[in-house]
Amino acid sequence: MTHMIKAKDDKLTEEIVSSMIGKYIHAPTNMHEIQTPTGATTKANVWFAGRVAGYEKAIIGFNYEEGTFHEEPQTFYNVHLTDGMGYILTSAYELEIHELTEEEFNQLIEEKKEEEQDSSGEEQ
Repeated sequence: MTHMIKAKDDKLTEEIVSSMIGKYIHAPTNMHEIQTPTGATTKANVWFAGRVAGYEKAIIGFNYEEGTFHEEPQTFYNVHLTDGMGYILTSAYELEIHELTEEEFNQLIEEKKEEEQDSSGEEQ
């Protein structure tokens, strides 16, 4: 049964991230600000699901956009999945993470495959 690991209102901590190693997770909400081809910025949901192999922690003190240092360094977490994919967990916007059983994960993958097939059939 699906179990909430991190609600949207919870603060992301290293304890939460490290507790996910070895678990099947689903992040239905992982909002990031991205740059469009025109140079504007927009928010995008970079959702993902998979089994967590590990994570990286980065502490960045420099603001690349402004070319200055932050008063306090910012901490970023990247999770790595067993399929080789990696995802940055947002700390600036909404992030929600659920723990899944292996069966729930497999069911989610099948549902997403069906959605993709349905949407590709509609485009033709």
